[in-house]
Amino acid sequence: MEQSNEAEGATQAYLGDLGKTKEIDALVQIPQSDRDEKWNETFLALVTQASFRCGDPQVINGPDGFPYFQLFLPEPNKSFQCFVIENMKNDFLLEVGFGVVINPSSDSADWVFSNGDILNLQLNKTFYSTEPTSFSKTKSVEILTESEQVMVAQPNEKLLPASTRKLLRDYLIRIGLAEPKVLLLMRTLKDGSGVSQNIVFNITPEQFENENSYQSVLRVISWYLPRHYSVVGMSEKTLGNDFVAL
Repeated sequence: MEQSNEAEGATQAYLGDLGKTKEIDALVQIPQSDRDEKWNETFLALVTQASFRCGDPQVINGPDGFPYFQLFLPEPNKSFQCFVIENMKNDFLLEVGFGVVINPSSDSADWVFSNGDILNLQLNKTFYSTEPTSFSKTKSVEILTESEQVMVAQPNEKLLPASTRKLLRDYLIRIGLAEPKVLLLMRTLKDGSGVSQNIVFNITPEQFENENSYQSVLRVISWYLPRHYSVVGMSEKTLGNDFVAL
């Protein structure tokens, strides 16, 4: 992973659970090739409140280009400044837009959390929501027919908090979208069994150099959001004035 500038405002010490830290230390001794679903579940149950030390620098750019706060297990018989994900998420991770990487090395890590994973922890008390939701499973461009009835709303604070809206707005403005807008689109399933929903942004492939550039922007947006969210782009002409400023 490539190094970047250190995080600011992350100097406050936290009180973590050293017992959970010890359990994680035992877990990571297991080779990655031998880690199964039970290993994953145990790790995720412990990692939120365990005590970690930070890296130097605190923040690195991952291979995917996103910023990650480095956390490592404490070294034996050495004092350390304690960092706890449960506290970090409220203090700066969600506001600044960092992910978290646990025990990174030159070619691997014990775990990598996107900023959207941290957001899901804040909203739903878990890094990954596995229960069925109303979000669409289709990750492609949405095509609406004239006869189709849709419902349009705005994502509320529970779905898209102000801090995340700001991160996305700043990003889209930075890449040249002068007026980023958003809406929540709900469509009746074809079999009438329910409703699917998408978070829609006023971006289309025509605004970018090529399709790859457009898809790259959607991937960046998705990195800041929980993994079960469905994110699509759509022209403002399609839904009139239903888009509002992000």
